[in-house]
Amino acid sequence: MMSKNSIGKGVVFLYIEAITMIFSGYIYWLLLSKIIDPSSIGLASTIIAFATIVFSFASMGVAGGVQRYIANGIAENKFEKVQGMINSSLLITTLGVFVSGIIILIFRDSISTYFDISVDYILLSIALFVFLVFSALLRAIIIPSLKVKIITVASVLCTFLKLSVTLALVFLDYGVYGIIFGFLTYPILSTLIFTFAIKNKIYKIVPNLKLFIATKDILLASITFWIPAIISTVGSQLGTITVFLVVGSGNAGVYFIAFSIVTGILVMTSVLSSIAYPTISTIKDGKKRATWRLIKISLLLTIPLSNILLFFPTDILSLFGSSYTIGSSTLQLLSLTSLPTSISTGIGVLLYSYGNNRQFLLLGLVTSIPRVLLYFLFVPTLGADGAALSYLIGSISGAIISLFYAKKVKMMLFHKQIFILFFVPIIIAIPFYFLDLNAIISIVIILVSSYIVFFALRLIDSQDTSDIIKILPGSIAGFVTRIAYIKSKREK
Repeated sequence: MMSKNSIGKGVVFLYIEAITMIFSGYIYWLLLSKIIDPSSIGLASTIIAFATIVFSFASMGVAGGVQRYIANGIAENKFEKVQGMINSSLLITTLGVFVSGIIILIFRDSISTYFDISVDYILLSIALFVFLVFSALLRAIIIPSLKVKIITVASVLCTFLKLSVTLALVFLDYGVYGIIFGFLTYPILSTLIFTFAIKNKIYKIVPNLKLFIATKDILLASITFWIPAIISTVGSQLGTITVFLVVGSGNAGVYFIAFSIVTGILVMTSVLSSIAYPTISTIKDGKKRATWRLIKISLLLTIPLSNILLFFPTDILSLFGSSYTIGSSTLQLLSLTSLPTSISTGIGVLLYSYGNNRQFLLLGLVTSIPRVLLYFLFVPTLGADGAALSYLIGSISGAIISLFYAKKVKMMLFHKQIFILFFVPIIIAIPFYFLDLNAIISIVIILVSSYIVFFALRLIDSQDTSDIIKILPGSIAGFVTRIAYIKSKREK
């Protein structure tokens, strides 16, 4: 059985990974924006988006489907069973990758003509999606063990290598090729590290290619993740591609930077959900209570940051260069997705833990299908703003149906707390916005003030404080602990 301590440690390491990804991603594209034009970034991001969409097809959803089975195998101490499940997941994934690769190779010339890009870029996209698939699967196999320190270590190493290789190649004037080759180093190295870890450190598996367990069950469970993942990935990545095809690579580069800033913040929600999928599934009682805490902490971490993007979009984008500030309205629209995304993601975890596969599937479809359809309606007339608006509408529709499902399973959502969590940072930010003070000072005051108000209104209770402390660096955690202790003593 997974202890609270091991779960807490798992969250800590996954959050370190998330923070690394957030800041390294910003630094990565920030540095590139200084040495390469938006058109090149737009082309590179479009190829990456295309590879990511193919990745969603090729992965077969196995990274999500296998976690519950591995978590149960670990809980039962049946590690031979776990080995068979890993073999089965690798078999299904390999078939998906092989079929997808063959299809892309057959139609490479047609794809090249449609996008008006070199066939070389299509071939690079194949290498990219193949390693993305296996890296994601191996990462998912490690997570149920909660021995996720290796994931954090790999993230730091791979991030450093990706940044170094990309900058070196760009400075050597390899342009878009340099960006893609550099980007490719991350999944290649992480795949190698995860393979070694699973075999020698995590499960210490001796290869046995004859042992396959629950292949059919894993496949059926994976489909539950696969179809929504395809629609979700298409729904998110098609925005960059549509902007590229309709209004050009320069605008695609601007949209991609704005989208990357917002998704960087939402990574924190995805980290919570990734650790919650296997752990909440093993909880016998208290699934709904755990899910509400998941949603609440997601909102506490993302809403204040998202509202900063809402009020200071030009200041944020100007860091990447003056040519990117035209995407200010795009960034504002995308920033509004944090609230509905946190709600739908949390309730999705609950549906999965109950085994409500049909509802989980419909949640993904209702979120992403409107995005895909609206891209083709809004982008031709509104450009990058149209892509952002389409993405926002999809997020809202997903949140609405998730609230319906929450009511159906009798999960209590504290709507008053959600309302306060969303509007407190906005109310605090309004005066700073109109006074036109220094952006950095304003942002710091808004963030600090927001959390002070959350504490004052008791929106952050002792259990929330404990959970948040687990994901903070030691010095900051100590400060928060002292504040909480002082506050509790005064209340007594």
